[in-house]
Amino acid sequence: MALQNIEHFVIVLMENRSFDHVLGYLGLPDANFPRPINALKGDASWQDQYVNEYGGKPYGLHPLAPAVQNIYDPPHDSPYIKTQIWTATQGNRRPQMGGFVQSYSTAKRMPSDLSLVMGYYKKEAVPTFDFFARRFAVCDRWFSSLPSGTQVNRLMAMAGESAISDNVSSVFNFPNQSLVYDWLNANSIEWCSYQSRGFPFFTLMGSWREKILFSLNDEEGLSHFRWFDWFASQWKSGQSIPSVVFIEPEYTNTPLPLDPNDDHSPTGIAKGQTFLARIYNTLTSNPRLWAKTMLIVTYDEHGGFFDHEPPLPVPCTAGSTRFETTGVRVPAFVISPYVAPGVPNSQGFDHTSILRLFAERFTPGASYSPAVKTRQASFAPLSSILTNEPHQLEPPPLTETPTLDNYLAAHPSVPLEDDTEKAFEDVIQEMKQKHPDWLTKPHWSGAACFLAKNAEAAMRLQPGATA
Repeated sequence: MALQNIEHFVIVLMENRSFDHVLGYLGLPDANFPRPINALKGDASWQDQYVNEYGGKPYGLHPLAPAVQNIYDPPHDSPYIKTQIWTATQGNRRPQMGGFVQSYSTAKRMPSDLSLVMGYYKKEAVPTFDFFARRFAVCDRWFSSLPSGTQVNRLMAMAGESAISDNVSSVFNFPNQSLVYDWLNANSIEWCSYQSRGFPFFTLMGSWREKILFSLNDEEGLSHFRWFDWFASQWKSGQSIPSVVFIEPEYTNTPLPLDPNDDHSPTGIAKGQTFLARIYNTLTSNPRLWAKTMLIVTYDEHGGFFDHEPPLPVPCTAGSTRFETTGVRVPAFVISPYVAPGVPNSQGFDHTSILRLFAERFTPGASYSPAVKTRQASFAPLSSILTNEPHQLEPPPLTETPTLDNYLAAHPSVPLEDDTEKAFEDVIQEMKQKHPDWLTKPHWSGAACFLAKNAEAAMRLQPGATA
């Protein structure tokens, strides 16, 4: 069985971009993509049926130059996604996927250009993705699990179910629930998670917060949670590499991010392209490990950007809310020597497909959980993408796009304010109270800056202080 050839699974979950926004160009004539793919089409009549209308003005699909990076964050919580999905396009030519511009107009600060949510990048802006699509498998029907925000979809990806139905603004409202980390431990499967500075996502969960933070302060770098700085040397040496490896980017929505690369607007996509190229080059630098590795790259949710493909009718209850569909379609790749090069996969997947894959590989005959088993009845197995024989044991290296880095400064120029950012602020304050010595560690410099900034602001507000 092809899946038994895979001994190492590497999972990267990026932030907030839709399929059409970053990969739709593959369907256009000038992309010269060699095989049919469910993406944008070049003829005007096809594109006209997806025109969004707002304020009596039409907003059509249009290309974005690589330099268009700092896009004000589109709304992407449940009520806004409902508008995006269930509003008809201009002239009722399509009953769905017509409310992206209308939703964008309700952002906390009115964006200067509402058309940006209807924009799409081309090859020059996403060279890493173009490389992946032409040499491995791009999945053109992978959907975020639920029409909700980051927190819910990351819980679905890492648990198969969610105790909340939308983002919460405080860690004190973030529920404890079993995660894939617990499942891996219970089944004696070795795993680790690399973090690119800042805070891993599940420091928002009280039952994992101190485990994660203590682990990251292990100077030997062999605990469950490790800094991404150590990934390349550990992978190349082939030592202490477990069966399952999660890699987290540096998140934009942590307080004062130093150099975010997660693709969450307003952070541009250039940094993420470099980050993913670096991961790929590291994986292929060790031929022995690469020969039995599967890398999965996808996005937690679409971030409010247009996609033409309606969600799938897969019902699910999260928190106390009943959802009747998946979320919006997102970019996804399966990268391995055991993948036919350049062949798109149009089977249906969502984030829980990864959990099903783990169960199929490590606990054959048993499902990951009842919730995942029920949900996955609507999807294909990810293992079906794999071939019995390897194709690319010596794949070409990937240029790490240094010129694209120039499109984005270290800090996004457009502010971000969302519920998850506020929740991470609670993490910092709790860390300050319980473990102030952690702030002296180099990787927590962003947290230290955040606290210093607050202290300066407090001093300015003291009676008799001068501005």
